[in-house]
Amino acid sequence: MKPSFIASFKQLSHNVIHNISANRSRGRVIKKFAKRVGLIYFGAVNQHDDEHQIVRGFTVSSTHHDNHYCVGSVDNYDITLVDRIDANFGADGSAIFNNWAILSFKLQTRQDVPHIFINANDHLSRAYNNIFKIYPTFNLVKFGTFEQYDLEFNSRFNIFASIVDSIEVERLIPASSTRVLGAHFWPYSAEIYEGYLFVYCDSARISNSTLDTMFEGGLWLARHIDSQIELI
Repeated sequence: MKPSFIASFKQLSHNVIHNISANRSRGRVIKKFAKRVGLIYFGAVNQHDDEHQIVRGFTVSSTHHDNHYCVGSVDNYDITLVDRIDANFGADGSAIFNNWAILSFKLQTRQDVPHIFINANDHLSRAYNNIFKIYPTFNLVKFGTFEQYDLEFNSRFNIFASIVDSIEVERLIPASSTRVLGAHFWPYSAEIYEGYLFVYCDSARISNSTLDTMFEGGLWLARHIDSQIELI
C-alpha cells in the first residue's frame, strides 16, 4: 500500500475510535434535550433499511450515518434532531471527517421558498465546502437594495442563494429580522431547502446550551419565514 493511503487509513481509524467516545457524550446531551422539549428519541437509524423520514439538506449522502435520531412536534412544527457523521477522502488523499448536529423544521407555508444557505462567518470550514460543489449556482447575496442592514449581522453572517433569487431573499430576510439573527443565532448556520429549515452545528462538542440556542433560533426563524413569505 502507498504511504499516503496508509497514513490516511490510520487517520480515519483514529477518528472512528475517538468518535465512539464523543458519540456517547453527544448522546447523553441529546437524550436530555429531547426529553425536555418533548421529542421522541430513537437512537441510531440506518438510511438504507429503517423506515424513517431522512433529514436531507446538503449533508445527506449515500455514506452518512445518523445517530441519536429524535422526532416530535412543537408549536405545530414537525421537528427532527439528528447527529450526523460522514467521512470521505479529500483530493490529496487525506481523510475528512465531519460531524453535524442538525435540527430540521418542516415549514408550514405552501409557497415556494428559495434555496438559501445562511453561513456563520468563520465557520465556512470543510464541513460546509461541499454545499458549493453540490450547488455551483450559489452566490453571495449583497444586501442593501431596499434598506440598510445591521453591522452586527453583516460581520457575523453571509447568505448565499441563486442570483435569480437574490431580490426575493432580501425581501424574505429584511433588516429587522437580521438584527435578531445577528444577536441570537450565531455561531450556527442554516439551510432553507424544499420546505424545510435545517440548523447546523459542526462543533466537536455540544451542550444543553448549544441545542437550546439552535432550537430557539430555529423555531423563531421558521416562524419568520412562514409569515414573511406570505408578504412578498
